[in-house]
This record gives sequence, C-alpha cells and structure tokens, in this order.
Amino acid sequence: MRGRILFSVTLGLSDGIITSLMIAAAALSSSASLGVTEALRIGAGSAIVGGFSFFIAEYARLRGEVFRMSRQLAMDSPRKLMRSRIGIEITEEALEGTAIAGASGFLGSMIPLATDALLPNYHILPFAAAVIALAFLGVGLARSISGHYAVWAVGMSAVGVIMSYVGVFLHIVS
Repeated sequence: MRGRILFSVTLGLSDGIITSLMIAAAALSSSASLGVTEALRIGAGSAIVGGFSFFIAEYARLRGEVFRMSRQLAMDSPRKLMRSRIGIEITEEALEGTAIAGASGFLGSMIPLATDALLPNYHILPFAAAVIALAFLGVGLARSISGHYAVWAVGMSAVGVIMSYVGVFLHIVS
C-alpha cells in the first residue's frame, strides 16, 4: 500500500510541477504575473490531464498483470478473473491512485504558479521554487529506492530547468 501511494504522490507532484512550468514558463518569465484565477485554472487543467493519463496507464498495467496471471494459471481467458473481486479491486486501485496523483499534481503545479500569483515582482522565484521542489522530490525518491541522493536531485532539477526553457520557447501562456 505504501509503495502505491508513494508512486501516485511522486508522479502527481513531479507531473504537476513540470507540466505547469512548461505551460506557463513564458508568462512566469514576463513582467506581468499570472493571476490567482489563471494559476488555479492551469493547475486544475494539469491535474485533470495528469490524473486521466495516470488512470489509463495504471488500469492497463493492472489488467496486464491479471492477464499474465491467467496465462500462468493456464486459464482459457482472463475474463473470469476480471469478473471476480480482482476486477473490482483493480478498478478501485486505479481510481484511488488517480485521485491521489490528481490532487498531488494540482499541489505540485501550485508551487510555481501560486508563487508567481502571490509574489508577482520576483520573476525568478517561481522557477527557483519549482527547481528546489523537484530537487527535494528527487532526494525523497532516492531515499525510497536506495538511490544516490545527488544524482536524483540534480536529475529532477535538470528536468525542471529543461521544461522551463521548452515552455519559454513554446510560449503557450503569456
């Protein structure tokens, strides 16, 4: 259970931060700031898209496990397993993870967006907050998987920087 929740939270937070950076980087770097309403709209959109993607991937992964299990049990079809309690649990687990990832995605997106909306005169601050948050997320991931802290922190931060540049180049929200 702990691993599933950690996966959902981590995916949501990182997706929310990175997606909002990419979408709003041009606006975040301009002299005008995002308003609170626009920050909430971008955050909600990011969370909905991220949650939907999470559900599709997680549900497909879990169904694939049932399919492999049915083959190992030499069953004619995985349909019998999918109609059992296992099928219901798969759907519940995917929906639970989706809710957690979506909420985490919204919170993650609010790191750079709310920073810009609430502190509009400090244009570097949303980027710095996002990169620092990604670094801490990388350290947390490294700790949970016995990885190298610095590698994960730098790697996650680098993704944030790259997505910021991509966002400025694409100029989606201005």
